[in-house]
Amino acid sequence: MRLFDTLRVRKEAFRSAEPGKVKMFVCGPTVQDYIHVGHARTYLFYDMLARYLSYLGYEVEFVVNITDIDEGIVKGAESAGTSVGRFASKYGQAFMSDMEALRIGSVTAYDKVSERVPEMISQVEGLVAKGIGYRVGGSVYFSVDRFPRFGRLSHQTRYELSLRPLEISESKRNQTDFSLWRTGGSGEQKWDSPWGRGTPGWHVQDTAVSYARFGAQYDIHGGARELVYPHHEAEIAQMEALTGLKPMVRYWVHTGLLTQHREKMAKSKGNALHARDALEDFGPDAMRLCFLSMHHLKDAEFSERALREWRDIHLGLRERLRLVEPADGKRESPETERFLAMMNDDLQAGQAIKVLRAAVRDLGRDRGKAARMRGLARAASSILGVALLEDGA
Repeated sequence: MRLFDTLRVRKEAFRSAEPGKVKMFVCGPTVQDYIHVGHARTYLFYDMLARYLSYLGYEVEFVVNITDIDEGIVKGAESAGTSVGRFASKYGQAFMSDMEALRIGSVTAYDKVSERVPEMISQVEGLVAKGIGYRVGGSVYFSVDRFPRFGRLSHQTRYELSLRPLEISESKRNQTDFSLWRTGGSGEQKWDSPWGRGTPGWHVQDTAVSYARFGAQYDIHGGARELVYPHHEAEIAQMEALTGLKPMVRYWVHTGLLTQHREKMAKSKGNALHARDALEDFGPDAMRLCFLSMHHLKDAEFSERALREWRDIHLGLRERLRLVEPADGKRESPETERFLAMMNDDLQAGQAIKVLRAAVRDLGRDRGKAARMRGLARAASSILGVALLEDGA
């Protein structure tokens, strides 16, 4: 299998660090609202990736963090007239419910970042001790000048980085330096630290989870393309500067964004459809086929019309596959080989689905083909997470 790696900007043959095992981390949601279909598209892709790796025989450890430390959560709780803990818990549970309804069952662990604050403090202490983190009052910043490789993942020069300052502050040494620990915070989201009461920076929240689960190095890190800079860039800088080991991640696998009217789907833009509402109207099979048919690297325009069309396509596939008898499952199938060839080439699920649709289109006229289709249907069901056969496969 080959995967497109953001850092190397090319497809690379996949080889895990430990033969037969894969460690994968994907950035989860900030639990301040229900996830929308753009989020669903991202998590469905990584579920398919994990499913395919399992299909190939790997033992996959797939971790998703749940960001329950965020200023937006505090503001949301205040607007709702409830505690931060209850507010975050409500949307955290809703996220888990939506993931289950989407049939995303490959995740082996969901990790709340609020339960990793001691690890965050330890990482910040280590960076300060190395002279890479520096204190300004009750805040601590990462000095990007001490990490020459900063910018490699997002392919930006130092000059280009200087045009994208982070958290503008006169007290910082460099405006591209990012927060490791911030003074202040509010209410329930404040913790004691060597630098006073405060709250951890965004980026160290994720490295605290990934390090606790996998150590300093692992196989795959995923997330939407918009997280490449500064979030994933900062994760690399923190972990590699702290441990001295590189690469932190062997493959950086990102997804494109879902758009509507050519704008990124977002609650703030008023163009977001909650995943749970789409599930109620169209069901998980249509959503999985629709979003997995989009190439994961590209931005894609969303429409409810497409979901309706994929719902009809799914029903048509199931109807045609009723002609396939259980005893046909072990027949060799060139169609299955073509399906898997598409998956091996950077998970081109859209092309693989075309192979599946073409293979079942004329089952009624080609009984020889029908005798080969059960193996293809089982493989597609397992990898795509779509119910295709009457026996539940």
